[in-house]
Amino acid sequence: MIQAYEDDPRLERYLIIFHQNQTLFLEGEQSQDLYVLLEGELDVLKGEQVISILSEPGAVFGEMSFLMGDKRTATIRARTQGKALCVPREEIGRFLQEFPELGKNMAQVLAQRLDAASDQLFGLKEFCDMLPDAVVLTDHTGKVTALNRAASELYGRDWQQIGHRPMEELFEQGQQVRELAGGVRGGQTCTEQVVCCQHPQQGSRYVSLSLSALYDAQQDFKGLLLVGRDVTAVERLKRRMHHLRGWLIAALAALILCIGGLVAYPYFTTQNDQETRLHELFRRQITRDYLLLNSLLAEDLAQGNMDRGEELLRRFFATPSDGALPFTGVVVLDRDKKVLESYYPQGRDDAQKPGSNYGHIPFEGQSRDHHRVLKVFHQGRGNSGSWEELLVAFPLSHKGKSLGWLLLGLNPQALQKRYDLDHAALTNMDLDTGKK
Repeated sequence: MIQAYEDDPRLERYLIIFHQNQTLFLEGEQSQDLYVLLEGELDVLKGEQVISILSEPGAVFGEMSFLMGDKRTATIRARTQGKALCVPREEIGRFLQEFPELGKNMAQVLAQRLDAASDQLFGLKEFCDMLPDAVVLTDHTGKVTALNRAASELYGRDWQQIGHRPMEELFEQGQQVRELAGGVRGGQTCTEQVVCCQHPQQGSRYVSLSLSALYDAQQDFKGLLLVGRDVTAVERLKRRMHHLRGWLIAALAALILCIGGLVAYPYFTTQNDQETRLHELFRRQITRDYLLLNSLLAEDLAQGNMDRGEELLRRFFATPSDGALPFTGVVVLDRDKKVLESYYPQGRDDAQKPGSNYGHIPFEGQSRDHHRVLKVFHQGRGNSGSWEELLVAFPLSHKGKSLGWLLLGLNPQALQKRYDLDHAALTNMDLDTGKK
């Protein structure tokens, strides 16, 4: 029918001649004129890719921008030389009045193209519905514009429930998905990111989500493509394995401790038995020596006569004894803790002499304990240096009457080496002599 109007002089004002490789309009332009092909061939391009060829006389193009009043959605470039009608948008009414039959022909062509496009879209939807992955499309604002059958099943929402709704409503961590989308729009990649969605019937589902940004030929952002896979079974298995691994690690650690305890038990038992034997030996020896000295000194001390004191102490140290304790010396105090007598076999001239006072030194121990422990540092005279001494203080008594204190000096280093005893252990040791 278009050939019947080619010789009509009224069409000359709309007629344009194009040459090979000439661009009639570009994708993204603001022009909105409507075109009708008379002869020649034209390429329809998205970006630099040819998506169709127009060659049939009467073919209408540029109609999308014309009808929607928006930018061009594709580029039209001449494949060959030819001619076409170009109807400005503001003159369409006049054009249809002048050429009503041509207008009907244009409407028929557009209807046929719409029908073909509908068939293509239906075929594309059928194809997408066959895909095993959940596919969701959004516009540039992030609202859902399309989804396939797998997406409806995975997210538990159909088009009526989620169409034109924000995509983050599909996920429990909506803010996280929106941040991922922002990163993709900024040039980042997002593949296989595990997120959680809340299925209305099935509860929480884990989705491995990949996002891609969609751009037009002018690199204007148009929307997002979301591809998701259901990985709920895998994620739940991973979490169970994680808990199981933690339990196995704890059980293995407990087993190692038990084995280590069994291996080390004889060693520690031997050590403890050895320590117990040493402490018991020390306890017997020091209580024996205390009781001996108390019997030697108590009667003279009760009578206030210590003339034999030094001789008795000297005799005590001269008496041979198997496994003798590492004594440094002996000091006898009255009830006010003043020195009555002392003897140090090494002849230390800095030992406490009669008249000295121990009242300023705290006697460590509990009131229920029979003994007290003093830690004393002696400042040497002449060429002799300072030295440390542990003094075990036992009460002296005679016939139930308190007379004072007996201080048995011990070498700390020798005590530690021979009996594995230090100041604290000696303070806490039970040295009950049976004397009350």
